[in-house]
Amino acid sequence: MKRNSKPSDNRILLYQVRSASECMNSAIDFIRQNWKILLRYSLYLLLPVCVLQTVGVVTIIDAAFSKISEFPLTDFVSIIVLGTVGFVLLNAYLWTMVKLYHERADGLSSITGKDFRALFWPMLGRMAIAVVPILLILVPAWVLSTVILMIVPFAFFIYLLVALPILLIAPIYALENCSVFSAIGRAFKLGFSQFGTLLLMAITLIILVYVLQGVVMIPWALLIALKSLLFTSGETTTIIAILGNSLFNIFSVLLCYMTYVSIAVVLISGGYLYGSAVQQGEDVSIVSDIDNFENL
Repeated sequence: MKRNSKPSDNRILLYQVRSASECMNSAIDFIRQNWKILLRYSLYLLLPVCVLQTVGVVTIIDAAFSKISEFPLTDFVSIIVLGTVGFVLLNAYLWTMVKLYHERADGLSSITGKDFRALFWPMLGRMAIAVVPILLILVPAWVLSTVILMIVPFAFFIYLLVALPILLIAPIYALENCSVFSAIGRAFKLGFSQFGTLLLMAITLIILVYVLQGVVMIPWALLIALKSLLFTSGETTTIIAILGNSLFNIFSVLLCYMTYVSIAVVLISGGYLYGSAVQQGEDVSIVSDIDNFENL
């Protein structure tokens, strides 16, 4: 990966030592700098998944309001499966964009669909592999910490010791030529060495995620109340019922999409923290300049 060191180059360095706040600022600057291209490709890839997930969500909520005794398990499973698919697509899409951004002199400003697809399909395969250990580590750790929490009040911090370094597996496996097992070991090594920074960044990002989701969550919750009223009231006109259900479906899709957007901010911030940790321990930028002498 080339180091963007030319004076006219306005790309945001990946391999640069940063604090927690600087990692988040760099992620936000990356999104702000490339928001048009990021929005376009995210809609291509993630919007269909959001629509399909919303079908399951709406079915479950309608079943709850209509007081159906049998829980729609199929829809619940479909939401989980589609969520996993969406998470794989999100990672493949983001790290494809990050890699293209740092390998091209003009960043993402001139990429074409052909450029994106050429890197996206191999990246999709790598991220499908990377998500497996992420889920296999995170889910049991979460269940175990929840059980222990009943006995030890501070068990959640034990969970953080496992969960936070997991953020680094995807960027390591995406941006380095290594096996997934090497990526896992490297993620924990870098994560523990930067745990204070990682913890501070995680706390701030959790607040940011709640704020981003709250923009859509508040009207979505109000529309749930409206749906409840539509189910319990027998005097509601057909037009109001159609309008209320349509708005609820639209905001459900928006909420699902906004969830992916908020996760994207977390993942990119983790990517810049990875770059900071690698630069601090290995000074990758100097190695990159030696490999790419013409950039000096």
